[in-house]
Order: sequence, then structure tokens, then C-alpha cells
Amino acid sequence: MKHLGLAGLLFAVTGCMHRPAPVASPEVAQGIQFPEWSKAASTTVQGPQLKALQIALDDFMPPGRSAPGDADPMAQCLFQLTTYDAWVQRGDKMTFIHFTPLEDERCGLRPEVMDAGANYAISDEGVILKRE
Repeated sequence: MKHLGLAGLLFAVTGCMHRPAPVASPEVAQGIQFPEWSKAASTTVQGPQLKALQIALDDFMPPGRSAPGDADPMAQCLFQLTTYDAWVQRGDKMTFIHFTPLEDERCGLRPEVMDAGANYAISDEGVILKRE
């Protein structure tokens, strides 16, 4: 029992525990109408790509990660997932993912010369083959 408590504490301290997304009230949900689903009107992310995207996201921006309290506006911007777009391409038994920041559009900041994005190659088995 003591080991179980320690394991739970370690997960909590490291930010590895899953935090569920907030759920809107029933009144808000009632006003939402789902579209008619069709492949032509949708973007399909296939299973291996979806798995790769989740792995890359968890590595690039781990749950619980946040900007330091004294961070400048650019650092605060780059610590927000909504600052980034993800480009996903299928490879041979792998998926390539590129995260690119849009600090000008999403935060109203002038982009810096340095690209704060990241590239990943993730195998269909879920292994990070390469990141830069």
C-alpha cells in the first residue's frame, strides 16, 4: 500500500496524470448541431497518424507544462499549444509531424528568426525514431 501511494505521488508531481477536458453545460450542448459526416468535408487522420500525433504532442508539450511565472510574452506564447499548427505526413511505416508556431497570428507577437517548432518521426509501433 505504501508503494502505491508513492507511485501516485510521483505521477502527480511529474504532471503525468491525465486531466480531463472541461465539459460544457447541458444548455450549451443542447445548442450544438453536429454536421453530416462525410469524407469529402472532413480531414481524416488515420489510426497510426493519430497515435503518432498524440506521442509527439506529449513529448513536445507534456501535460502540466507551463511557462515560468516571470516568462516574457514570447515564452508565454510558445508554451501554449494553441500557438502551434501541426503538419502530418505519412511515411513508410512511420508518420512525420512538424509543429510550427504562429506567434504573430495567435499571440500578436513579431516572429523571431529562430524557429521554435519541432520535427518528429514516429513509427507505427509508437516509437519516437527521431526528433529535432
